[in-house]
Amino acid sequence: MKLFYMPGASALADHIVLEWSGQPYEAVRMDRRSIKMPEYLALNPAGVVPLLVHGDFTLSENVAILGYLADLHPQLQLAGDGSPRARAEVMRWLGFLNSDVHKAFRPIFFPERYLPDGGLAAQLAATARGHVREYLGRLDAQLEGREWLTGRRSIADAYHFVMLRWAIGTKVGLHGFENLTAFVRRMHADEGVHAALVMEEGLAPRTERAHSAPDQLMRLNERIRDNLATTLNAEVVGLVEYSEGDGAELEVRRGLVEIEVSRMDTVFSWRDENYRGQAAIPFENFSRYVSNGAIRLDL
Repeated sequence: MKLFYMPGASALADHIVLEWSGQPYEAVRMDRRSIKMPEYLALNPAGVVPLLVHGDFTLSENVAILGYLADLHPQLQLAGDGSPRARAEVMRWLGFLNSDVHKAFRPIFFPERYLPDGGLAAQLAATARGHVREYLGRLDAQLEGREWLTGRRSIADAYHFVMLRWAIGTKVGLHGFENLTAFVRRMHADEGVHAALVMEEGLAPRTERAHSAPDQLMRLNERIRDNLATTLNAEVVGLVEYSEGDGAELEVRRGLVEIEVSRMDTVFSWRDENYRGQAAIPFENFSRYVSNGAIRLDL
């Protein structure tokens, strides 16, 4: 079995479910250029990801792939407990995520496709963030008293996780949504989710030992001792918050980031195939996050 994906795309949901299955598979990383190559278009004329190849069977579209994977592994009950009503509940939320929530991000990712004027495009993206927040409110309410959208882990939860990562990465934010925040943290603690992120984004495996926090800070201070800025790579592995103006506190998306560090401020930059983001925090706060293990430096 082979999954074609792009980092940061919704194919992460399929990747997570493949990890949950425990069965062998091959993940093929694509980019904007390779999905338009003749070899790939022969498999998927739409030229998009995800695409699943299983023997002589090729399947596109997230909802179809997730349903297929759930049916291949009925013992996991990822599409419900086997009853029609339980499956319908999973499909209800999967459909909502795919048809409503996913599409609501498009004006944020690609505002210029809707309005060529830069100023108007920025307004469109801001309005779209408000629409996404409305959908997040519905999802947060559904998780009240539950760990999973339908009461048990399902393929809908894998897709849900991707949408929440997008919300964090595009500065929509999860502030005010305690149930969603708790869900994201549970998912990050899941071994299958982490394994998918290790493969997609190059995160360090949890078994890999890093330098201690004091050692990382010592190495960092050596780099910036003359008040010169330095740029390095890091991994956000815990809660790192920042604010923009008088707005609510936002969270830096967990995963790989590039950081520019000086004695005054630290600027985080993250990117995937759909979006690029930046956030700045005071150096004092940055040092605290390194000390408590929320940020792991590549030093």
